[in-house]
Amino acid sequence: MQKVITSLFLVLGLSFLMVGCANKALPQSRAGTISESYSGVVQMAEAVQVKGDGKWTTMGGLVAGGVVGHQFGSGSGQSLLTMGGAVLGSMLGADADVREGQRLTIEFDSGKRITTILPIDSNNPVRYQTGDRVTVYITNGKVTEIR
Repeated sequence: MQKVITSLFLVLGLSFLMVGCANKALPQSRAGTISESYSGVVQMAEAVQVKGDGKWTTMGGLVAGGVVGHQFGSGSGQSLLTMGGAVLGSMLGADADVREGQRLTIEFDSGKRITTILPIDSNNPVRYQTGDRVTVYITNGKVTEIR
């Protein structure tokens, strides 16, 4: 059992490492789409927290909670604790997917002003500041990139 748990954590650790090292590749859904681009100046940059979809943290919490719950009890009690730990772990994991982000207010050269929230991650590592000159790419009414 110890080998299974060790192997599971090794695989999960390597998966997270591989995801973190991925280069910035645009999704297939963006191929062939038309984006509008607007240049402007950041009028306000405010730090916020952005809640993610929780897929990875939910799965990690499910596994960790199940492993911890399995350490207690015996027989059907152990099975119930394993399931309960998995459920509790997945709930806590879903809530743990919170990342840093920025709420940006940008005034375009045309005078139009927008406010958007941008997560800070490997695809968007830049932290913008008031006065930064940027180009905003908008596809289907959604900001897809800021440079």
